[in-house]
Amino acid sequence: MIRSTLPANCPFNRPSNQRLIRNVFYGLLLLGLLTPGLSGCFFRGEQNSETAIAPDQPIPNRSALENPNTGTRITVPSGWTVSGSVQRGSADIYTTFQNKLYTMVVSENATGINRFGLEDNSETYRWLIRKRLDTLESETRTGIDSIGGDKAIQYEIRGIVDGVPVVYLHTTIEGIDKYYQVVSWTTAERYADDKETLQTITQSFQET
Repeated sequence: MIRSTLPANCPFNRPSNQRLIRNVFYGLLLLGLLTPGLSGCFFRGEQNSETAIAPDQPIPNRSALENPNTGTRITVPSGWTVSGSVQRGSADIYTTFQNKLYTMVVSENATGINRFGLEDNSETYRWLIRKRLDTLESETRTGIDSIGGDKAIQYEIRGIVDGVPVVYLHTTIEGIDKYYQVVSWTTAERYADDKETLQTITQSFQET
């Protein structure tokens, strides 16, 4: 079994759709939610073996992406890529498909925010996304109330960024001693075809 650390300075983005990505990350950074460093991230393939990640290279098989430092894991289809770090911190896991579909996982220690509860924390996180949109079109609760046995709240958030209609699938998860966000987004044009994929990735979230 091989475990490899993802370099902290690996590129996290490509120029296309750059502002779309910044809107989410900068909003989260405002609240200081991003954990420092994306070290120790690897993927476990179908055969349950651990293999080194080549940043920004397509993953050949359906694989579980795990960050053991933060105890988070999601499973993505083949063809997705893993990217990492931003200047002031990083998501636990940040992954894309052809710079068209995006998913990230962010964890936050529950100490100090437990008094707000799942509903209030979800509202705060979503507010950070809403304020980065040029126009908010709608915000709809999906009815998902648990992920992997943990309590969860999920919303679809639709809006406009630089004249482009976009959709965020935002899920807040209450873990044992942390709150997690699984955030996926793409253009509204692609969302109808790719919603199931983004939802499957979200549903694969696990604390490890």
